[in-house]
Amino acid sequence: MYMRIIWGKIRAGQWERYEAAYKEIFLTKRPVIEGLKGRWLVRDVNDPNAGYSVSVWKSVEAMNKYETGDFFRTVVKPALQPYFVDDFTTARCEVRVVEEFAG
Repeated sequence: MYMRIIWGKIRAGQWERYEAAYKEIFLTKRPVIEGLKGRWLVRDVNDPNAGYSVSVWKSVEAMNKYETGDFFRTVVKPALQPYFVDDFTTARCEVRVVEEFAG
């Protein structure tokens, strides 16, 4: 299992618009993305203009296919990139230990 973690700064005062655009792409349209196991958008509690997009993938190949695919290039990037202040990083990680809790 693999995880993609993006940290980024959003233009001041634009978080709600950014989140609405994110929801429109991923929750309203509900695209089928091969190999995607889960996704979270989280806002930093100490900096309301920063946050993380965390996604879990079945394989590195699926993660790479998404990042280089048409959907990301033509839908995701154009809709979300205008909100970023060009201060973001992407980490691609292998999940080594998982501990799940009920409830």
